[in-house]
Amino acid sequence: MAENSTETLSLDEVRALANSVLVTAGMNPAGSDLIADIVTKSERDGPRSHGLRMLPVYAQSFTSGYANPSASPTIERIAPGVLRADGDNGYYQIAAAAARAELVAMTHEQGIAAFTCANCHHLAGLRFDTEPLAEAGLVAFAVVNSLSMVVPQGGVRPVFGTNPMSFACPRVGKQPVVWDQASSMVALMDIRMAAAEGHDLPRPAGLDTEGQPSVDPNAILETRSLLPFGEHKGAAIAFLIEVMGAALSGGTLSVDNADREAHGALNIKGGNTLIAIDPKRFGNTGFDDYVARICAEIEGNGDARVPGDGRLRNRAASEANGVSVSAELLAQLRGLQ
Repeated sequence: MAENSTETLSLDEVRALANSVLVTAGMNPAGSDLIADIVTKSERDGPRSHGLRMLPVYAQSFTSGYANPSASPTIERIAPGVLRADGDNGYYQIAAAAARAELVAMTHEQGIAAFTCANCHHLAGLRFDTEPLAEAGLVAFAVVNSLSMVVPQGGVRPVFGTNPMSFACPRVGKQPVVWDQASSMVALMDIRMAAAEGHDLPRPAGLDTEGQPSVDPNAILETRSLLPFGEHKGAAIAFLIEVMGAALSGGTLSVDNADREAHGALNIKGGNTLIAIDPKRFGNTGFDDYVARICAEIEGNGDARVPGDGRLRNRAASEANGVSVSAELLAQLRGLQ
């Protein structure tokens, strides 16, 4: 198959393009700036499946009436260590940004605090929810449940979403350690990207129409039945996130898709939970040394790397050289401006 033609964009050009598409779809300036920044950082750091390729999905959520492009979240402190938000049917990141300063202050005060949000949407990498807290010196863990398409081990129909999670912690003298990952073998958007680019997945990640594990992204997209990572272990993690995401917040369960289907949207209005911890309040004055030692044991250990550090290499290259975007995708996005 011939390689697709591409165009190189600077990160500023990516941000401007994303902002233009979002505003045209009806998003207000404050929200479009925030989501465009997340799209740009996804192109910069990877995985790029959550970058520009996500823009048509954002736009569809607004133009279909599924999501609120001018959301004004309400945030309430319902316990000494708990903030609860109603996202006003907008994107979670808008509510999280509005709550961040109070969450950080609560965490310093209590040692541990949580933010939970329902009636909202989430389509980006979760690391953008945890990284700001690690930059503020906190340890953070975030979960969100999503549209059902992951089959529990031994099952025959999807129950869970790809149900991602993210962890971040400060690292003295370096960028924070930040990782995020799906509970599925592969994130949905990576499967969609493989199908768009015309190549197989590196390992079986879902079921084909015969119910067999497959590396064919088109077959998996047809059944919308993904496999959990680590078999029963990944399914258990997906269950945990369903409880901590949807059940704690009061968000929509992954299997409850009627509203999503009515609007033809890719996601559901799931639930998000973000937990922040102040290591200085946990009694171990050597916390930073422990983190440094763990990282030192990984670095230089064959080809091993600290989780999430691959994105830092991507970041440096993208900042210097820009990012390569397929001409087909650019044509689609420019048609949405």
